[in-house]
Amino acid sequence: MKNKTKLISLLLGFSLIGCDLDVNNPNSLLEGDLSDPSAAAALANGAWNATLRGVTYMMMPHAVATDESVWIGSRDAWYQIDKGGMTNVYNEFVDQAWPYIGEGRWMADKAIGILEGLGADLPNDQDLVLAYLTGAMVRVYIADMFEEFVYSDKTEAGMKIENAGMSALYDEALALLAKAAPIATGDNSVKVLSLVARTRHAKAVWGKVNPVNTASPYVSAGASEAAAAAALMGADWKWRMNFSSSTVSNYMANQINDRQEMDLFQNALVETATPGAGGDPQPNDPVTGLPDSRMTASATEFRAGGGGTSWSPVTITSLREMHLIIAESKKASGDDAGCLTELNALRAFDSLDPYPSGTDAGTALQHERRANLFLQSRRLSDMYRFNLTSTVWDAVEKSAAGSYFPITISEIRANPNINQ
Repeated sequence: MKNKTKLISLLLGFSLIGCDLDVNNPNSLLEGDLSDPSAAAALANGAWNATLRGVTYMMMPHAVATDESVWIGSRDAWYQIDKGGMTNVYNEFVDQAWPYIGEGRWMADKAIGILEGLGADLPNDQDLVLAYLTGAMVRVYIADMFEEFVYSDKTEAGMKIENAGMSALYDEALALLAKAAPIATGDNSVKVLSLVARTRHAKAVWGKVNPVNTASPYVSAGASEAAAAAALMGADWKWRMNFSSSTVSNYMANQINDRQEMDLFQNALVETATPGAGGDPQPNDPVTGLPDSRMTASATEFRAGGGGTSWSPVTITSLREMHLIIAESKKASGDDAGCLTELNALRAFDSLDPYPSGTDAGTALQHERRANLFLQSRRLSDMYRFNLTSTVWDAVEKSAAGSYFPITISEIRANPNINQ
């Protein structure tokens, strides 16, 4: 009776309004309206936020596939990824993420095209810089996380990108950053340069996992750009994805902090109930012998949720990563002492004791990457190239080393250019 009364009241309200419901909504926008110069900032920021959402939807399956996060919940599709299974086109959580990461890529390219077309009418060229950064960033994450991909344009189906075509996504990112560099100012200049370093390094790492090369895993790429970027950065500089109630949420934080489908490090309750299933323990610092304080700090910040439970920030590039890129370049060239010097400069950020002379530089570099890039979606490629495993991977579910996520079933069914 109560619901019936509410319904009658609602219908009565409409009857009092009258029959003419054809009104203009001042907030209604058509696609053509995006070409108005006054919409430039909103367009750039909209593409940025769409990309952040898409990236974090993919960061969660990426993290749970590694030793950074462990499945503790009830959804079997997470179980499959946790056990190392990467290639199932039907996996519901990768399929769920697919339209979001695809939307981010499309929105970034749409923003670039419109803002470039404004020419001298563009009110603020830093909006175009943001669009270039967004387009470059999403390509790097796609190339890092996917075995194959497709660029579709709304109802126009794209062709499959695979094999060397995925490596070419890094080149596309670099081309966008080359456009951004001459017009970027202030902190945007540092973001552009640091992302160039990150992209060059990521492309070289891609070459070490396609196919997997554990015999010679270290790369020398991006070091000069990393040094140039580091020279412009303040103390412990970080470029971060930020989330809020008024923009978008961090899906990875939602799954860990809200739903508690996953956890960070080893979950004691799961480990006690089923030994070996509770995830990988937090590693100890090689010098102090104690749980690594950098990872403790990152986990604490992530669990705090950024002011809500789903707004935890995510680092895109940082001064720490610039030091890691430089250190790896030295290791790859045979300069182990130089590598350790760079790593010790990095450890000084946290007042940690340095690595003593004679420390194996490769082992030290691997640990510093794990500690300083925690929850930044670098880990799976490092595990492949450094021949590392998670305690929860098993022979039944685990895909071959070097496997990443596929084009998913929703795209396969919708795209006539893709065959399963």
